[in-house]
Amino acid sequence: VAQPLGVELHRERVASGAYFLEMNRQEIERRFGTDGLYTSGLQVHLTMDPWFQETAETVLRNGLVELEMTYLGYRRPPNVIAEGLVELVDEYEDSSWQQLELVPGEMVKAVVVGVETRKAVLRIGPHPASLDREAVKWTGASSLKRILKDGDLVLVRLPDPLPEDPDTAIKVQLLQEPEIEGAFVAMDNRTGAILALVGGFDFHRSEFNRAVQSELQCGSAFKPFVYLTAFQHGFTLADSLFDGPFLLPDGTGELTYCPKNYHNQYYGITTLRRALELSYNASAVKLQQMAGSQSVVETAKNFGISTELHPYPSLALGSLGVRLIDLVRAYSGIANLGDVPEPYYISEIFDRDGRLVERFFPTSRRVMPEAVTYLALSVLEGVIDRGTGVSARWLPANLGGKTGTTDSYSDAWFVGFSPRITVGVWVGRDRKESIGKKMTGARAAQPIWNNFMSAYLDTLSEEERAEDFPVPAGVVFTPVDAMTGERAVPPCGHQTNVILEAFLDGTEPMEPCREETAEIKDLIWPFQLPYYTPKPGEPMPSINAVEVADERLRPTPTPEEQAELDRLAALEGPEAAERRRLKMGVRRPEEDTQN
Repeated sequence: VAQPLGVELHRERVASGAYFLEMNRQEIERRFGTDGLYTSGLQVHLTMDPWFQETAETVLRNGLVELEMTYLGYRRPPNVIAEGLVELVDEYEDSSWQQLELVPGEMVKAVVVGVETRKAVLRIGPHPASLDREAVKWTGASSLKRILKDGDLVLVRLPDPLPEDPDTAIKVQLLQEPEIEGAFVAMDNRTGAILALVGGFDFHRSEFNRAVQSELQCGSAFKPFVYLTAFQHGFTLADSLFDGPFLLPDGTGELTYCPKNYHNQYYGITTLRRALELSYNASAVKLQQMAGSQSVVETAKNFGISTELHPYPSLALGSLGVRLIDLVRAYSGIANLGDVPEPYYISEIFDRDGRLVERFFPTSRRVMPEAVTYLALSVLEGVIDRGTGVSARWLPANLGGKTGTTDSYSDAWFVGFSPRITVGVWVGRDRKESIGKKMTGARAAQPIWNNFMSAYLDTLSEEERAEDFPVPAGVVFTPVDAMTGERAVPPCGHQTNVILEAFLDGTEPMEPCREETAEIKDLIWPFQLPYYTPKPGEPMPSINAVEVADERLRPTPTPEEQAELDRLAALEGPEAAERRRLKMGVRRPEEDTQN
């Protein structure tokens, strides 16, 4: 797509592709200088695909609005007119109304010019509009006067179709402009061309490009790098680890770090496939310890993660910042079986006379053998088939991907791929604050990804949608029990639990499954321990690991606090002192002397 990158990007919102265009305007200015950008008449051909870009912006904006309206509740809109000056509401002009064009079904800003119990009168630029109670039903308000007043600037959705008479008030639907932000990147797996990029909800509201500038914790979306490293070290998808709470040393050598699973639930003996498909945190940290934390850093770097990484135990859980563009590139490398593309945004640059100035060619780098990478690709397909990404299972294509959720639900991710494209979505806030209760990657980010992929797949033929990932030489498939990883043969290989598992040739299990193995796995995790033989170097769990870690992370009581606890113990007994200590949030004195 040829796009002249002009100075208008400084002063007004571009209707489509604003973040993409501004990013490339900055790149051209960096390469050719300010004079080269504004006076040389350069014609810049971008990799941006208009359909991809428009669809990406639509699904991201709609997804963020729907998320706030559905889960976070109604919030009073900003009011553009100072108290006591409501008569000026008729003079208000919003900057988003410049070159206003009403498009059926689109979201636009409107200012409230009158409110009654059952109806509100609005204005969208010069166009009259109205809201009735049905249009605000989602807020739970019985009267429009309870939620709106003159001068409120609200986000509304236009009807489809629009009224033919320009003087007829447009009946609109009340929306809520989200406080949360989002970002979106779509990449062509074959070339690395960036097909769409959105850096936020609204370029006019914030020009900060979260797709390329933000370094964000990606949560469990980092786990594939741990598993890729493990596969290089000889692990298979059918190998088992013991998923349970265990302690690791912190930077001072004290055993304070205990990786916790979602809801603090642990599952005992589990296969590597199941641990990643269902995103078990304890298993991921344990596997990183066994495969080598520094090796995991190197794997992530090789796949294109450019931000600073350290071999901390929590790295396995995505505790360090990454850029969305990097994560999309890395997942594209998995879809390409270890061939990682170099992202590019500009295809050609011509001067004012049509002479070619520069042409950009796709480049990639092989970072891992195809067969080894295929194991990761296969388990990421399983994430969608039966794991945390199962909401995409209905899409009519072969897809893989991974959810990501960070502590306190501050960042939500979904990154996934088809054989042709890789798409990544991030949802969160610019400040490190919670999106909302239980705002996981599956709930907050994946619906946006699903909606985009659904629209994309609708543009393909049935034959194109059926395209599968190639199986490289050196990979074989063996039926195994999905719960135990053992070779599935009657009578214990129940059909409902049997999957065709991918193995590097020569690593598939030879021993048949045993019925008692499945029975052991039905036990709660502490009762599975006597039946499990740990792998070399595997940290083993303990019943009280979570409690010990939480206790040791509490601060030491001050002398004054300790004196108060001692007095309380003497007067009312040790139980009263213990209750007071827990309220203070300090550790027990004896904990200070333990390793």
